[in-house]
Amino acid sequence: MKKKFSTGDRIFRIVCFTIMMIFALSYIFLLLWMVFSSFRSVSSFSQYPFRFFDISFDAIGKNYSKAFSYKVGGHTSMPLMIINSLVYVVGTVIISVTIPAISGYIVAKYKFAIRGLITSLAIITLVVPTIGSVTMTYRFMESIHLLDTFWGVFLLNAGGFGFSFLLFRNFFAAIPWEYAEAAFLDGAGDFKVFIRIMFPQATPIFVSLGIMSFIACWNDYYTPYLYLNSHPTVAYGLMAIQSRYNASMPYVFAAMVFSTGVVLALYVAFSKTIMESMSAGGLKG
Repeated sequence: MKKKFSTGDRIFRIVCFTIMMIFALSYIFLLLWMVFSSFRSVSSFSQYPFRFFDISFDAIGKNYSKAFSYKVGGHTSMPLMIINSLVYVVGTVIISVTIPAISGYIVAKYKFAIRGLITSLAIITLVVPTIGSVTMTYRFMESIHLLDTFWGVFLLNAGGFGFSFLLFRNFFAAIPWEYAEAAFLDGAGDFKVFIRIMFPQATPIFVSLGIMSFIACWNDYYTPYLYLNSHPTVAYGLMAIQSRYNASMPYVFAAMVFSTGVVLALYVAFSKTIMESMSAGGLKG
Protein backbone atom coordinates (compact mmCIF):
# COMPACT_ATOMS: atom_id res chain seq x y z
CA MET A 1 0.00 0.00 0.00
CA LYS A 2 1.35 3.38 -1.01
CA LYS A 3 2.16 5.64 1.93
CA LYS A 4 0.33 8.98 2.00
CA PHE A 5 2.14 12.08 3.16
CA SER A 6 0.53 15.07 4.83
CA THR A 7 0.60 18.51 3.22
CA GLY A 8 3.22 19.75 5.69
CA ASP A 9 5.42 16.70 5.03
CA ARG A 10 5.18 17.22 1.29
CA ILE A 11 6.14 20.89 1.60
CA PHE A 12 9.10 19.97 3.81
CA ARG A 13 10.28 17.35 1.29
CA ILE A 14 9.92 19.77 -1.62
CA VAL A 15 11.88 22.47 0.19
CA CYS A 16 14.67 20.02 1.13
CA PHE A 17 14.81 18.62 -2.40
CA THR A 18 14.96 22.13 -3.88
CA ILE A 19 17.80 23.20 -1.58
CA MET A 20 19.80 20.04 -2.30
CA MET A 21 19.18 20.43 -6.02
CA ILE A 22 20.51 24.00 -5.92
CA PHE A 23 23.64 22.82 -4.10
CA ALA A 24 24.13 19.95 -6.56
CA LEU A 25 23.70 22.17 -9.62
CA SER A 26 26.09 24.77 -8.21
CA TYR A 27 28.81 22.13 -7.73
CA ILE A 28 28.21 20.72 -11.21
CA PHE A 29 28.40 24.23 -12.68
CA LEU A 30 31.71 24.96 -10.96
CA LEU A 31 33.14 21.62 -12.06
CA LEU A 32 32.16 22.18 -15.71
CA TRP A 33 33.44 25.76 -15.55
CA MET A 34 36.81 24.49 -14.30
CA VAL A 35 37.05 21.84 -17.05
CA PHE A 36 36.09 24.15 -19.92
CA SER A 37 38.28 26.96 -18.57
CA SER A 38 41.28 24.63 -18.74
CA PHE A 39 40.64 24.42 -22.52
CA ARG A 40 40.84 28.19 -23.03
CA SER A 41 43.67 30.62 -23.61
CA VAL A 42 44.78 32.93 -20.81
CA SER A 43 43.84 36.08 -22.72
CA SER A 44 40.35 34.79 -23.58
CA PHE A 45 39.70 33.71 -19.99
CA SER A 46 40.85 37.10 -18.66
CA GLN A 47 38.40 38.95 -20.92
CA TYR A 48 35.40 36.59 -20.63
CA PRO A 49 35.77 34.34 -17.54
CA PHE A 50 32.37 32.65 -17.89
CA ARG A 51 32.34 31.92 -21.61
CA PHE A 52 32.14 28.12 -21.59
CA PHE A 53 32.73 27.00 -25.17
CA ASP A 54 35.55 29.30 -26.25
CA ILE A 55 37.85 26.30 -26.67
CA SER A 56 41.29 26.45 -28.27
CA PHE A 57 43.21 23.27 -29.09
CA ASP A 58 46.48 25.16 -28.95
CA ALA A 59 45.53 26.41 -25.48
CA ILE A 60 44.72 22.87 -24.33
CA GLY A 61 48.22 21.66 -25.16
CA LYS A 62 49.85 24.73 -23.64
CA ASN A 63 47.79 24.69 -20.43
CA TYR A 64 48.32 21.03 -19.64
CA SER A 65 51.96 21.20 -20.66
CA LYS A 66 52.49 24.10 -18.24
CA ALA A 67 50.72 22.24 -15.45
CA PHE A 68 52.69 19.01 -15.88
CA SER A 69 56.07 20.61 -16.51
CA TYR A 70 56.01 22.98 -13.53
CA LYS A 71 58.56 22.00 -10.88
CA VAL A 72 57.90 22.67 -7.21
CA GLY A 73 61.04 24.11 -5.66
CA GLY A 74 62.71 23.90 -9.07
CA HIS A 75 63.21 20.12 -8.93
CA THR A 76 59.91 18.20 -8.45
CA SER A 77 57.69 17.92 -11.54
CA MET A 78 54.16 16.52 -11.74
CA PRO A 79 55.17 12.87 -12.47
CA LEU A 80 57.33 12.80 -9.33
CA MET A 81 54.54 14.49 -7.35
CA ILE A 82 52.20 11.71 -8.48
CA ILE A 83 54.66 9.11 -7.18
CA ASN A 84 54.98 10.97 -3.86
CA SER A 85 51.19 11.15 -3.61
CA LEU A 86 50.82 7.42 -4.21
CA VAL A 87 53.43 6.57 -1.55
CA TYR A 88 51.79 8.95 0.92
CA VAL A 89 48.25 7.80 0.12
CA VAL A 90 48.85 4.03 0.02
CA GLY A 91 50.89 3.97 3.24
CA THR A 92 48.43 6.20 5.08
CA VAL A 93 45.39 4.22 3.89
CA ILE A 94 46.84 0.90 5.03
CA ILE A 95 47.77 2.20 8.46
CA SER A 96 44.68 4.36 9.06
CA VAL A 97 42.35 1.46 8.26
CA THR A 98 44.20 -1.53 9.74
CA ILE A 99 44.93 -0.15 13.21
CA PRO A 100 41.35 1.09 13.92
CA ALA A 101 40.06 -2.30 12.73
CA ILE A 102 42.24 -4.12 15.27
CA SER A 103 41.38 -1.76 18.13
CA GLY A 104 37.67 -1.80 17.22
CA TYR A 105 37.66 -5.60 17.17
CA ILE A 106 39.38 -5.85 20.57
CA VAL A 107 36.99 -3.40 22.24
CA ALA A 108 33.94 -5.04 20.66
CA LYS A 109 34.77 -8.67 21.38
CA TYR A 110 36.99 -8.83 24.47
CA LYS A 111 35.81 -7.87 27.95
CA PHE A 112 38.19 -5.78 30.05
CA ALA A 113 37.78 -3.03 32.62
CA ILE A 114 38.22 0.14 30.59
CA ARG A 115 36.66 -0.75 27.24
CA GLY A 116 33.66 1.52 27.95
CA LEU A 117 36.04 4.35 28.81
CA ILE A 118 37.96 3.78 25.58
CA THR A 119 34.78 4.06 23.53
CA SER A 120 33.78 7.26 25.35
CA LEU A 121 37.22 8.80 24.79
CA ALA A 122 37.05 7.88 21.11
CA ILE A 123 33.76 9.77 20.80
CA ILE A 124 35.15 12.77 22.69
CA THR A 125 38.17 12.99 20.39
CA LEU A 126 35.83 13.49 17.42
CA VAL A 127 34.59 16.81 18.82
CA VAL A 128 37.84 18.14 20.32
CA PRO A 129 39.73 20.45 17.88
CA THR A 130 43.30 19.34 17.22
CA ILE A 131 44.65 22.47 15.50
CA GLY A 132 46.19 23.64 18.77
CA SER A 133 48.50 20.63 18.90
CA VAL A 134 50.21 21.33 15.56
CA THR A 135 53.21 23.06 17.14
CA MET A 136 53.83 20.26 19.64
CA THR A 137 53.39 17.62 16.94
CA TYR A 138 55.88 19.38 14.68
CA ARG A 139 58.45 19.63 17.50
CA PHE A 140 57.89 15.98 18.41
CA MET A 141 58.44 14.82 14.82
CA GLU A 142 61.59 16.93 14.67
CA SER A 143 62.92 15.50 17.95
CA ILE A 144 62.54 11.88 16.82
CA HIS A 145 64.12 12.69 13.43
CA LEU A 146 61.06 11.72 11.38
CA LEU A 147 60.29 15.20 10.06
CA ASP A 148 60.25 15.37 6.25
CA THR A 149 59.94 11.58 5.95
CA PHE A 150 57.09 9.34 4.84
CA TRP A 151 57.52 7.22 7.98
CA GLY A 152 56.80 10.28 10.10
CA VAL A 153 53.56 10.97 8.24
CA PHE A 154 52.56 7.32 8.56
CA LEU A 155 53.14 7.57 12.30
CA LEU A 156 50.81 10.58 12.49
CA ASN A 157 48.03 8.49 10.97
CA ALA A 158 48.61 5.42 13.13
CA GLY A 159 45.98 6.32 15.74
CA GLY A 160 43.59 3.51 16.57
CA PHE A 161 40.57 5.63 17.44
CA GLY A 162 38.19 8.10 15.84
CA PHE A 163 35.37 7.56 13.35
CA SER A 164 36.94 4.44 11.82
CA PHE A 165 37.29 2.84 15.25
CA LEU A 166 33.61 3.42 16.06
CA LEU A 167 32.53 2.04 12.71
CA PHE A 168 34.57 -1.15 13.15
CA ARG A 169 33.50 -1.52 16.77
CA ASN A 170 29.80 -1.39 15.84
CA PHE A 171 30.32 -3.80 12.96
CA PHE A 172 32.27 -6.39 14.93
CA ALA A 173 29.89 -6.12 17.91
CA ALA A 174 27.07 -7.32 15.65
CA ILE A 175 28.92 -10.48 14.56
CA PRO A 176 27.98 -13.51 16.73
CA TRP A 177 30.86 -14.76 18.88
CA GLU A 178 29.87 -18.37 18.09
CA TYR A 179 31.94 -18.13 14.91
CA ALA A 180 35.06 -17.50 16.98
CA GLU A 181 34.19 -20.20 19.52
CA ALA A 182 33.88 -22.79 16.76
CA ALA A 183 37.30 -21.77 15.44
CA PHE A 184 38.81 -21.95 18.94
CA LEU A 185 37.56 -25.55 19.23
CA ASP A 186 39.39 -26.36 16.00
CA GLY A 187 42.63 -25.01 17.47
CA ALA A 188 42.66 -21.48 16.03
CA GLY A 189 44.20 -18.65 18.03
CA ASP A 190 42.96 -15.08 18.45
CA PHE A 191 45.00 -13.75 15.55
CA LYS A 192 43.83 -16.49 13.20
CA VAL A 193 40.20 -15.90 14.20
CA PHE A 194 40.54 -12.23 13.34
CA ILE A 195 42.30 -12.83 10.01
CA ARG A 196 40.31 -15.85 8.80
CA ILE A 197 36.82 -15.15 10.20
CA MET A 198 36.28 -11.55 11.27
CA PHE A 199 38.37 -9.76 8.66
CA PRO A 200 36.61 -11.27 5.59
CA GLN A 201 33.21 -10.25 6.95
CA ALA A 202 34.42 -6.67 7.40
CA THR A 203 35.88 -6.41 3.89
CA PRO A 204 33.20 -3.92 2.66
CA ILE A 205 34.02 -1.65 5.61
CA PHE A 206 37.74 -1.90 4.85
CA VAL A 207 37.13 -1.04 1.20
CA SER A 208 34.85 1.91 1.97
CA LEU A 209 37.12 3.45 4.60
CA GLY A 210 40.11 2.83 2.36
CA ILE A 211 38.49 4.74 -0.50
CA MET A 212 37.43 7.60 1.76
CA SER A 213 40.92 7.76 3.24
CA PHE A 214 42.42 7.71 -0.26
CA ILE A 215 40.29 10.68 -1.32
CA ALA A 216 41.10 12.62 1.86
CA CYS A 217 44.86 12.00 1.54
CA TRP A 218 44.91 12.74 -2.19
CA ASN A 219 43.33 16.14 -1.55
CA ASP A 220 45.39 16.88 1.56
CA TYR A 221 48.03 19.57 1.04
CA TYR A 222 48.28 20.68 4.67
CA THR A 223 50.10 17.59 5.97
CA PRO A 224 52.66 17.39 3.12
CA TYR A 225 53.18 21.15 3.38
CA LEU A 226 54.13 20.84 7.05
CA TYR A 227 55.82 17.45 7.25
CA LEU A 228 56.96 16.56 3.70
CA ASN A 229 58.63 19.64 2.27
CA SER A 230 61.15 17.60 0.28
CA HIS A 231 58.45 15.26 -1.09
CA PRO A 232 55.68 17.49 -2.50
CA THR A 233 52.47 15.69 -3.45
CA VAL A 234 49.94 16.56 -6.16
CA ALA A 235 47.79 18.57 -3.74
CA TYR A 236 50.87 20.45 -2.53
CA GLY A 237 51.86 21.00 -6.15
CA LEU A 238 48.45 22.47 -6.96
CA MET A 239 48.96 25.06 -4.24
CA ALA A 240 52.39 25.92 -5.64
CA ILE A 241 51.06 26.09 -9.21
CA GLN A 242 48.26 28.41 -8.11
CA SER A 243 50.77 30.70 -6.39
CA ARG A 244 52.99 30.72 -9.47
CA TYR A 245 50.26 31.15 -12.13
CA ASN A 246 47.75 33.19 -10.13
CA ALA A 247 47.20 35.52 -13.08
CA SER A 248 46.96 32.62 -15.57
CA MET A 249 44.12 30.53 -14.17
CA PRO A 250 43.73 28.16 -17.16
CA TYR A 251 47.12 26.65 -16.21
CA VAL A 252 45.87 26.14 -12.66
CA PHE A 253 42.58 24.66 -13.86
CA ALA A 254 44.45 22.17 -16.03
CA ALA A 255 46.27 20.81 -12.97
CA MET A 256 43.04 20.82 -10.96
CA VAL A 257 41.20 18.83 -13.64
CA PHE A 258 43.76 16.04 -13.36
CA SER A 259 43.64 15.95 -9.56
CA THR A 260 39.85 16.13 -9.41
CA GLY A 261 39.43 13.52 -12.15
CA VAL A 262 41.27 10.90 -10.10
CA VAL A 263 38.99 11.46 -7.10
CA LEU A 264 35.78 11.55 -9.13
CA ALA A 265 36.65 8.37 -11.01
CA LEU A 266 37.40 6.54 -7.76
CA TYR A 267 34.22 7.72 -6.06
CA VAL A 268 31.97 6.95 -9.04
CA ALA A 269 33.41 3.44 -9.29
CA PHE A 270 32.84 2.65 -5.60
CA SER A 271 30.02 5.00 -4.51
CA LYS A 272 27.52 2.17 -4.03
CA THR A 273 29.95 0.19 -1.87
CA ILE A 274 30.70 3.25 0.25
CA MET A 275 27.05 4.10 0.94
CA GLU A 276 26.05 0.51 1.69
CA SER A 277 28.96 -0.03 4.07
CA MET A 278 28.41 3.25 5.90
CA SER A 279 24.76 2.35 6.47
CA ALA A 280 25.58 -1.17 7.67
CA GLY A 281 28.32 -0.01 10.03
CA GLY A 282 26.23 2.76 11.49
CA LEU A 283 23.06 0.73 12.13
CA LYS A 284 24.51 -2.42 13.61
CA GLY A 285 25.52 -2.88 17.23
